[in-house]
Amino acid sequence: MKKEFRKKVISDRNNQNYESLCKNSSIITQKILALDCIKKAKNIMLYLDFNNEVKTDELIVKLLSLGKTVSSPITIKEEKKLIPSQIIDLKDGVKIGAYGIREPKPECSPEVEVKDIDVVIVPAVAYDKDCYRLGYGGGFYDRFIERLREDAITVGIAFDLQIFDSVPKEDHDAQLDYIITESQILTPNKF
Repeated sequence: MKKEFRKKVISDRNNQNYESLCKNSSIITQKILALDCIKKAKNIMLYLDFNNEVKTDELIVKLLSLGKTVSSPITIKEEKKLIPSQIIDLKDGVKIGAYGIREPKPECSPEVEVKDIDVVIVPAVAYDKDCYRLGYGGGFYDRFIERLREDAITVGIAFDLQIFDSVPKEDHDAQLDYIITESQILTPNKF
């Protein structure tokens, strides 16, 4: 069930027109920058977009211009592990890594301590309205989120077409603090 669901959502996401993908990514970027947790954060980790995900380059440039420490994960496939590595130069400090996803070049991107991260912006295939995510199936982010400080904030970003009443989930799947789309900001109903 998870596999078919993933496939359908990825297909829908890939069928978006490029102009609206860019426009909606910009809207989402502005909403993220307006969040208090982002304004207060010193150290923010986020993904480098891939395969019609919400575009993150504009957000990275703006966060760097605000003096934030910005990192992205280097994926260690064999260990199913993400290593947060500082982005110094988005143009020349990035390469294609595991799974064909852009990641910081290790030689010019110092590793960031997981306990120093204030906010993590995570990718996903889909989210539900209670802020659970359906990832790509490797469990990399679920494992990573477990290692964060208790007060670290987790933010999912997605397009409206990736939000559902419920998504297939398991006990180890992480519930995020926010989901931001072009039209809404969701927070979990924890009451």
